[in-house]
Amino acid sequence: MIIAAGVWKYGKSGERSTQWCDAEKNVQLLDAFHFFVHINRMLGEYITRFLSLVLLVLMMGGAAIAEEVKVGIGFSIPPYVIKNNNSGLEVEIIRSSLAAAGHAVQFIYLPNLRLPVEFAQNNVDCVAANASYDLANDSGRPVSRSDETLSLQNYAITLSRNGLVINSLQDLGDKQVLAFNNAVKYLSPTFAAIAGANPHYSELADQSLQVRMLYSGRTQVVVADKRIFLWWRQQILNSNLADDVDMLVPLKFHAIFPPSPRRVHFGSKRLCSEFNNGLATIKKNGLYDRIMERYVKTDI
Repeated sequence: MIIAAGVWKYGKSGERSTQWCDAEKNVQLLDAFHFFVHINRMLGEYITRFLSLVLLVLMMGGAAIAEEVKVGIGFSIPPYVIKNNNSGLEVEIIRSSLAAAGHAVQFIYLPNLRLPVEFAQNNVDCVAANASYDLANDSGRPVSRSDETLSLQNYAITLSRNGLVINSLQDLGDKQVLAFNNAVKYLSPTFAAIAGANPHYSELADQSLQVRMLYSGRTQVVVADKRIFLWWRQQILNSNLADDVDMLVPLKFHAIFPPSPRRVHFGSKRLCSEFNNGLATIKKNGLYDRIMERYVKTDI
């Protein structure tokens, strides 16, 4: 770089001035500009490479975190699925498992018959369903099943004071039985046969009415999942509908039905594996248990 010499100039008063001559000043500024351009280019090359690497890492990491998984799930069955506020036991377990694996989630609420159709058309990435459900057969797509997310458990539920003895399905044959809607389709053929032969067997779509009818003595036995029954019981206790019925009478849960485990059926082996890892994480850190306890207490 050229360092220009200073040239003294004198004013009319004869006093010495420290201004640079215009020509020399321009040369110095030009040289300084070239120097800084050179330095900037040298540093800029490394800075640009570094920033590009950082940006690439962030983009890759951000893509993994932001990858949204679309989950097909049935309509509301509280406390497992509560559509109006996008919550519920099953919903939160799936959401938390995917979040632990670095994924966002969007729940697509569908009638059961639409689930395999939407999965076949790639409109959902996975479907929450019973473990035994053959989604691959109904959709024509390969399926990877996740680990068990939770298990539904149906019982024959009675009032303890009535002293009913129910040790098998056959013991339901001579009693007033009120089951959930389409129970004869979802439960075993043996149950369907016994229900069909029982003139006092009926079904209800509104499971809150099951609770009220059992406590009011209008039926002897309710067939329902324990968590569903107790969730509706708690909703009634929190309302004025319990004013004319004693809802604190002890219950007896007769375990005559097998459990119904639930899984998430994925179209991607990778997503399924990542979901399983996330599920294992929330079970290990205690979040899974906190979710289960948040909705209903089953130890009554």
